[in-house]
Amino acid sequence: MFSSNMLRSIRNDLPMAFTVAQLADKAPFSKFIEGFFRFECPYCHELRATVNPRNNLAHCFLCHKNINNIDLLILLGYDFKDAVRVSFPPL
Repeated sequence: MFSSNMLRSIRNDLPMAFTVAQLADKAPFSKFIEGFFRFECPYCHELRATVNPRNNLAHCFLCHKNINNIDLLILLGYDFKDAVRVSFPPL
């Protein structure tokens, strides 16, 4: 179904800003601050989830949770398959 390479690529290579943009009006509030993409953390709902550009992993500096693209979509109510499809639209 989904190869491990595809899932790794979505998690590590696909910019979080792209995934958030795919959500349109369902997206958490986000913006670039001081050169970093930040969005509203789905756990604590503060604008403290900051994406590390080296590994594409977001870390919330308030509640200390780590979030990748697929995690974010699942936390927003998507099931795993739909989360992968939203992250990688050509599927």
